[in-house]
Amino acid sequence: MQRILLIQLKRIGDFILTAPAVEAVRAAYPKAEIVLLVQKQVAALAACLPSVNRVVTYATGGANIEAWSSAIAGEWDVCLDFTGTDRSALIVTLSRAAQRIGYAKFSGRGLRRLAYTRLCGASVRELHTVDFHLALVAEARLKAEGRRQKDEGSGSASRGAFAVPPETKLRADSLLREPGLTGRFAIVHPGTAREEKFWLDERWAEVIRALHEDFHLPVVLTGAGDGLEQPHLLALKQMLKVPVVDLTGKLTLVELLALISRCEVILGVDSMAMHLAAMLAKPQIALFGPTNPFHWRARHERALVLTPLQAEPQTVFTPQGKKREMKQISTEAVRSAMRSLFPPI
Repeated sequence: MQRILLIQLKRIGDFILTAPAVEAVRAAYPKAEIVLLVQKQVAALAACLPSVNRVVTYATGGANIEAWSSAIAGEWDVCLDFTGTDRSALIVTLSRAAQRIGYAKFSGRGLRRLAYTRLCGASVRELHTVDFHLALVAEARLKAEGRRQKDEGSGSASRGAFAVPPETKLRADSLLREPGLTGRFAIVHPGTAREEKFWLDERWAEVIRALHEDFHLPVVLTGAGDGLEQPHLLALKQMLKVPVVDLTGKLTLVELLALISRCEVILGVDSMAMHLAAMLAKPQIALFGPTNPFHWRARHERALVLTPLQAEPQTVFTPQGKKREMKQISTEAVRSAMRSLFPPI
């Protein structure tokens, strides 16, 4: 029996794209005890990974007694640090694992120089984020399931197995039944954590109208409903000319996962919701501008990427992308992508 500690304390999107690496560790050690240390905000979502035996949480500014005691008393065989910060390097050091693996890119100073027994030389600029995390698993010299994957589009290595708890499925079904939604539907998730990644509110209103009128797809609107999203969502709702099921601010991460698992298609900008849809291989149309889809896009065959570079979905991606403004993506480009996924009814 091996005991393996995995540390991922970055943002929600980074955590979601670590799921295939967690799967690779489980494939390499089917009988190992795998413990995943994550930020408190993603704990419930982390518990939806069947490959993980236990989830330990870390809250910024908290005492984090469980996290520190688990690291110190764990008797770990392997510790993989997907985070690369001073905080995670300290946890790695305290774990005293026989194998302590981190990224060479993040190990250049202070405690990080001493924390690891081996470093992964993968380049975050040259790899999709999923492959960057898989490369760390490969550095641990696990089985072939953890080898570095090339950026070639689709395949199970690009996805992680999130399992929605039955009670959460029931909750999601209840939220859909209340407004009378029982069949096919589309999700529109316009929100994101960075202002420059938002698309124009009036264009989302037009896309929602097209989904409703041209494709006969009821629309479920999702999002956090606060912070940067709040003014955009308020403006969008005022512009809507067709009904929507508004679940903004009403869903936990796991409930959002359940809802995405049920949808026909999801549309949004580069965000954690689109990463969740990628892990489930759901049809999606994702809009990218200031971020490079080479590093962050879904890579299954029914995932379409729209950028300001061209009117049709982009199919060739390079690591040397330039930041562009979201307003350069037209409404017609999104509607055309919708027609390629689902012919109008």
